[in-house]
Parts: sequence; structure tokens; C-alpha cells
Amino acid sequence: MASPKSAAGSADVAADRRRQILQAAVEVFAERGFHRTRVADIARRAGVAYGLIYHYFDSKDAVLQAVFESNWSVFLKVVRDLRADPSRTALERMGAVVDLFLDALEVAPAIMQVVIQEVSRSDRFVEEEKLEAFREGFELVAGVIADGQAKGEIRSDVDPLVSAHAFLGALETVCMGITLLPRAAEGHSPSVKPTVRALLLDGLRPRASEDMQGASE
Repeated sequence: MASPKSAAGSADVAADRRRQILQAAVEVFAERGFHRTRVADIARRAGVAYGLIYHYFDSKDAVLQAVFESNWSVFLKVVRDLRADPSRTALERMGAVVDLFLDALEVAPAIMQVVIQEVSRSDRFVEEEKLEAFREGFELVAGVIADGQAKGEIRSDVDPLVSAHAFLGALETVCMGITLLPRAAEGHSPSVKPTVRALLLDGLRPRASEDMQGASE
């Protein structure tokens, strides 16, 4: 029987190897696209035997699913924490969502490219259980908007869930444009975050009539 210490060591090795494969997959998917990538390409980039990929993943689709789950779960946790943070206004929380997307694009462009191009726009992720992760993200952002409406921090004449779809959809489009046309975006990077913040957050601010009504109450 393996000792608890050796079992833990084996689990760590397995986790490291899995991360190694996923990192390699992200790089190859970003370079070649999902359809043109072969499992052998991932194995070669990871520096592992072809058969080892199938020890951890059932298929190439399962590798892509794991890339999505490991990264989207980070987004969900951040937004959950933002919604529970009483020290920020709703607009500040929505601004943090903008920063999260754009900072991720700067720090990990390959991951953002794969999640946007190969996952969110793919018909492979239409099954109910896979859509649930996307649904939760939209509902969390809608919750931040609804909370802000209840406090008078966000305009009251917009539907929270529709606003969440528009907000995240706009962020996705900005990120996709930058990943697909990086040269066109060269020289504009300092203005990306303030521009996107201004466009998206100003649309959520209470209207002047709401501000006046709040001041009179």
C-alpha cells in the first residue's frame, strides 16, 4: 500500500502534468485553431508521449473543455466576490469586470483567444450542462446590475439580464478584435481600458432625471 506521502506526491505530479498539457493545448489552439490541431501537436508541444494525453483526457474536445472550465471558473469566482463586496458601488464593480477582461487579455492573450474563438462561438458547447457555466456568468453580472438599481446606482429603465448580455458581449467583441487584429490595435493599448470603461459604464449610470428625483426625496 502506498503511503499517504507518496500518494500525495503522485497526485501533485499528475496535476502538474495535466497543467502542462493544458498550457500546451492553449498555445497550439491559439496558433492553429481547434480544428487544425491534432492531439499529436499538443503532445509535441507539451513534450509528452502521444498516449499520455489520453491518460488525462478522453479526446481533443475534452482538452478544450478543460481549458474553458479552468479559466471560466476564475471569472465566476471574481464576479461572485465582487457582488459580495459591500465596499464598492455597482458601477465600481462593473468597472472591475471590464478590468478583469482587459487585464486577462494583456496577461494571457492566448487563453482569451481560445476561450472566445474556440469556445464561446462554438457549437460544441450547446449542451445544457456546458451552457450552465455561461449562464451563471451572465446571471452574476445581472445580479450586480440589479443590486445597483435597487440602490439607485444604476439606471432603472434597463433590464439587468439583457444589460449583462450586452455588457459581456461588448467586452467579448473588443477582446476578439484585439486578438484577431493585434497590429491594428498597436499604439492604442493605453486608451483601450479608459475607452471601454467610458462607453460601457456611462450607459449604466442613472439618467439626469433619476439623479434629480433622488436628490428631491
